[in-house]
Amino acid sequence: MNANALEIQHGSETQIAPMHDGQEDLTDKVFSLIQGGADMNSVKEFMAMKERMEDRAREAAERQAKKDYFKAMSACQKEIPVVTKTQRNDHTKSNYADLAAIEEQAMPVIHSHGFAVSFQPDGYNDKGELRIRWEISHEGGHSRDGVGEIPVDGAGSQGKVNKTGTQAFGSTATYGRRYLLCMLFNISTGDDRDGNVPNDAGATITPEQRNDLQDLIEQLGWDVPGFCEWAKIGALTELESRLYPKARQSLETKIRMRGVAQ
Repeated sequence: MNANALEIQHGSETQIAPMHDGQEDLTDKVFSLIQGGADMNSVKEFMAMKERMEDRAREAAERQAKKDYFKAMSACQKEIPVVTKTQRNDHTKSNYADLAAIEEQAMPVIHSHGFAVSFQPDGYNDKGELRIRWEISHEGGHSRDGVGEIPVDGAGSQGKVNKTGTQAFGSTATYGRRYLLCMLFNISTGDDRDGNVPNDAGATITPEQRNDLQDLIEQLGWDVPGFCEWAKIGALTELESRLYPKARQSLETKIRMRGVAQ
């Protein structure tokens, strides 16, 4: 018998009921079978087969949606630019990209590949860190979610409380969204070049950038030779300056992920 058909007993006669997508509502079909004289075993078999077919179709759709998700994610990450650092931190004397800059420069690419991103506060953990629940959904139907735990930003560099509870919550939530967005989509940030293409192609990192990377490598528990092997370079000073933002972002991401795992 065809795998998509069911033998229905009508007294001493046997009829074939085709099973295919788009047939009438299941309830109507069952009533039709009963009114036609089908026995209950045939009706039960029909319902079980219908459920199996629906399960297989649903599983196939989920597999395809997952494939579409990761294919789109790969294409998306290739197109996301290095986000320009537009803000200045006077305390650390360094530039950084705020959430507005990241969303302005990266979100159009993310949306163009069918992704939607959401962040929601989810209370505090036992360390007092703000839990932020994130979700990335794709137009194909697949989604991923998780929770990031962010230390509350309620004090300044000297350890003195400098924010109200509301201000600390808002600052921490914004900080968490910024870092989670960069981590989830592998977004890197870099200094502004006024829209000009650098004319120093092949130039290597500065001594300050080398020291910065070396500090991050030590925080991660790696050694410089191990990093060089990972980055496929002979020495840290051979790293091209154009690759510095990506290398720094990768190290920072690994450090944050190790902290969450602990």
